[in-house]
Amino acid sequence: MTSRARPLFIFSPKYVVDIGDHVFPTRKFGLAAALLKAEGEFVEPRPASREDLLLVHDPAWADKVLAGRMTLKDETLMEMPFTPEVSLAHRLQARGTLLAAEHALAAGVGLHVGGGSHHAFRGHAEGFCVLNDIALAVAAMLARGRIAKAAVVDLDVHQGNGTAAIFRDRPEVFTFSMHQESLYPFMKERSTLDVGLADKTGDEEYLAALERSLPRVFEHRPELVVYQAGVDCAEGDLLGGLALSEAGILERDRRVVESCRKAAAPLVVTLGGGYCSDVDKTARMHAETLRLAAGLAIISP
Repeated sequence: MTSRARPLFIFSPKYVVDIGDHVFPTRKFGLAAALLKAEGEFVEPRPASREDLLLVHDPAWADKVLAGRMTLKDETLMEMPFTPEVSLAHRLQARGTLLAAEHALAAGVGLHVGGGSHHAFRGHAEGFCVLNDIALAVAAMLARGRIAKAAVVDLDVHQGNGTAAIFRDRPEVFTFSMHQESLYPFMKERSTLDVGLADKTGDEEYLAALERSLPRVFEHRPELVVYQAGVDCAEGDLLGGLALSEAGILERDRRVVESCRKAAAPLVVTLGGGYCSDVDKTARMHAETLRLAAGLAIISP
């Protein structure tokens, strides 16, 4: 009997950038990677090229990102400072999710210790998201003829507005977003399926809504699923208002992973949001999502 192959994680230390006293803790990526270091192999992506970016972004926006220079209006929409280091981090993560998609199609699952920038639109950044890595990965696989249909399962606490807008006129891509209805973005885009949840929704109600929704996604028969597995739905998250426990989040992840396995749909996992006051807790939840998707033992507290 041959031993089981070690999982492959996609990550770059350059995902971690100094953006000052900001609610978005980029060091969570490095902390999550450190928790997984002994569990598998790591591959570092190269930065996304201009050609990559043009799959889903306007030329003017791609050129701004590549130049590493933004206007004050751009940074205001982005809600974070923009520097050449931030530009590189987002280009690396964009290519990282594309690499995860390639690996998912080859091996069944692609594990990205980063990504999930679902608020980035074709021509501008929003909500800490510069480049829409989710859309780029899906668009690349479609353009190459690797797949004919795809789905995005976005379970971040905030609606995946950028992804919905990018794929609005692409019926071959099913976009599903389940989010807290009262939160940003206050003017929401229309996904293929949107499920808006009430404030303080807890495990039982959340999982019931997910169970009702996932069959709709798989009726589409996706040949690739990209999962935005934000953990900002956790109770006490600084930018969220739902009330999921860590066990509830893991059960959420389990249902997505099992649905993909039953449908024989290759799965890409991206991390998305997570803003607990304790960044180690956020990193631990992200690592547990990736462990579960990789079929590794869960190490919950």
